[in-house]
Amino acid sequence: MKRIAVLFLMVALAGVARAEDGKSLFDSKCAACHGKDGKAKKMGSPDISALKGSQADIEKVITQGKGKMKPYKASLTPEQIQEVAKYVKGGLK
Repeated sequence: MKRIAVLFLMVALAGVARAEDGKSLFDSKCAACHGKDGKAKKMGSPDISALKGSQADIEKVITQGKGKMKPYKASLTPEQIQEVAKYVKGGLK
């Protein structure tokens, strides 16, 4: 029974860490142009605080870039891109 409780706690904490990773990555890689709230319009960046696209669409833009936004496929792992996309899709929360 203790093992199940420990395993559950580890899984729960891992989920929190992943969410924080998405936020941390966004703060370090994206917030300079998009703002921490996603509403900044520096360099013509769009408001991304309430995107309607799918997570896969967001991942594609992060990976390949779009407009003035550079691609991040060389500087972020696929897992990191997924975490940032999840964070953005979740309304930056």
